[in-house]
Amino acid sequence: YTVEVFANLHAAAAGERAPALLGHLDFALTVDTGPLGLWPGGRFYVLGQNTHGAGVNTLVGSATSVSNLEAEPFTQLTEFFYEQSFCGDAVKVRLGKQDANREFGTPRFGGNFINNNFGMYPDSPLPSYPNTGLGAAVVVSPVEALTVRAVLFEGNPLVGSLGFDSAVKPHAGFTAALGAQLSHHLGAAGRSGGISSGGVWRQSGQFSELNPVGETARVFDSTWGFFVQHDERLYSNPGDPQSNGGLDVIVRFGWAQPDRTNLAVYAGASVAWHGLGQRDNDTVGVGGGWFSLAQQAHGAPGPGSEAFVEAFYKLRLTHFFSLQPDLQYSLHPGGDGRDALLVACG
Repeated sequence: YTVEVFANLHAAAAGERAPALLGHLDFALTVDTGPLGLWPGGRFYVLGQNTHGAGVNTLVGSATSVSNLEAEPFTQLTEFFYEQSFCGDAVKVRLGKQDANREFGTPRFGGNFINNNFGMYPDSPLPSYPNTGLGAAVVVSPVEALTVRAVLFEGNPLVGSLGFDSAVKPHAGFTAALGAQLSHHLGAAGRSGGISSGGVWRQSGQFSELNPVGETARVFDSTWGFFVQHDERLYSNPGDPQSNGGLDVIVRFGWAQPDRTNLAVYAGASVAWHGLGQRDNDTVGVGGGWFSLAQQAHGAPGPGSEAFVEAFYKLRLTHFFSLQPDLQYSLHPGGDGRDALLVACG
């Protein structure tokens, strides 16, 4: 169970600074077929979720979510899939409703940031919480340093849907992506190193032209884009396999066709340090990003842009309980909004 409390210290009126509370519950079940004496390499997974409380983005007016738990209140089966491994996990096939963050989101300690732009690329239509999608994923690792991923999802997933209805709606289309990652290792112990990844996606459906030159906007039947990311991990004590302390640096970039994608260009970076003296399981981090907007969110004409910065400290008190003070600054939220300074605790 996760709860986040946000307040905007830079709001124009005192009433707009009133805290907003967002609660989130995960209930997951995993069934492995091998230990049950059935067949090796099989796994069934079901994730039920409930989100309740106030949407925190109303305090900011950003074009994206300032929290990775941001959603209208819902109760749903967010994921349910079957995964089969072959050749000693060299090949994995996954079928069902799933979150593309499993394959393309921010890895490792980058996931501790609250801002949603550190997860799935904000200019990518790949299904992610809370709009997970019905589809298939194939992951192949022919050698240790190389992994190739191919996914195919419904094009317009909906919150609360199991996917079987939304996938067949008129003009729902599909979203497909192909990606690869290369890893390298550093040091005598070979624990430090990095992962460079990238991918290209294509979405079919109906997309109206943004900011058309003439009076009539064109309608397109597809859109595409790409993304790249590098994650470098340097362990503070690489010779100790029990120690996860060290520095994690991530840089990311995404692009989508600007004539049919409101958020077409995204660039972001983050730095996180895990293990602080005697607090060897705590994490501190700072990161930020920038993205373009073809249409601004609050009525100003023409294109704009938005930027954000976040800093956090995650205090892990036990293996099941943690506190995370968080500070975010949003510059021109929605392209034409008032700057926002958010304080939060989760």
